[in-house]
Amino acid sequence: MATVNEEVEGAEPDEEGEDDVQTGSLVSQSLPHEYQEETLEFDVESFRLDGAPLGDRGDLDEDDQFLSLVDEGDWETLELEGTVTVDQDTIEEVFPFDEWEETPGRLALVKENPLAMSRDRQILADSPLDGGTYEFTLCINRDDHRGRVKIKPFLTRTEEGESGGSKHASKVGARVADGLSWVIRLDESKDGGSLLMPIIEDFSDYDSFPDESHIHYLSLEAPRNPQLYLNREHPQVVEVLKNSGATGGPPRLRDVLYDYIEHSVWTQLLMQTARDTSPDTGEPEYSWEEDVLDIFLDDLYPDLGDDEAAIQLAEDVRSHVDIPDLVQRIERTVHQQYDIPSDTTNLIEEAIQSDD
Repeated sequence: MATVNEEVEGAEPDEEGEDDVQTGSLVSQSLPHEYQEETLEFDVESFRLDGAPLGDRGDLDEDDQFLSLVDEGDWETLELEGTVTVDQDTIEEVFPFDEWEETPGRLALVKENPLAMSRDRQILADSPLDGGTYEFTLCINRDDHRGRVKIKPFLTRTEEGESGGSKHASKVGARVADGLSWVIRLDESKDGGSLLMPIIEDFSDYDSFPDESHIHYLSLEAPRNPQLYLNREHPQVVEVLKNSGATGGPPRLRDVLYDYIEHSVWTQLLMQTARDTSPDTGEPEYSWEEDVLDIFLDDLYPDLGDDEAAIQLAEDVRSHVDIPDLVQRIERTVHQQYDIPSDTTNLIEEAIQSDD
């Protein structure tokens, strides 16, 4: 998360092409609204390690949008600079005519690193959105990531739209277009690592853990440093979660399992953040909670500024009247962060192909 670990496996550089062949059309058909796949032009123009040009370090494949820094030592921060372009034609495909002048859209880069339980977004342009090219600078701290880091642009709605009979998305946060992703491959440390990087344990060895029927557990006993655990007593599940492939059934199942785990984890982290945020100042107690607020506040309170939204969140979680509505909004907001229909569809399609 923006740096809760500051957003899965060893990505083969042909992942996007594989998605095109196996799942692209099915995913599009599964969405209930107009969706433009791979129409956002995503260009990374420079990579810098600790401020210096990448040079001969790492394994860079610009055609497949892939960079491996596995076994590349002595660096702390990778910086990417580039642009994302959204054409006006794309806007006019996914938004209705009466929204073309002041388009309620948001262009963002989403960074996912499931092995570190990290998901982050950087907003490049907000409503009213105009077609054009937008620059970005994105940093990846080595200590906070491991394995495969995927960076992908998305275009989403920022306001409720007309829902009756329209082919266009109407819900706030609905994704309406994307671009090809860049994949960065990093080393996979064996230890639990910092913050949410999961530690694998036998849950039955700990009195404070849930029973052995649970797959994961988020410990908030040390609220300054939340820790995620996976249950070694489900070896097949753990093996799937550790899978480093990009194609086939196990990686598809892994993506769905991570969606399930992350949904639960983010919901708990957001509730904890709400409780730790001051209703007077909107300031959270711990630094990782600032990242949680950065990720979710816009979707939770789209009509409020950041400070007002943080104060409102803190007030809502303390109100017996407002908390049922808050829980529902948190559920919807967290859900919007994931591509659960796409990941589930990929898994179903993989199963169908296996049967054939």
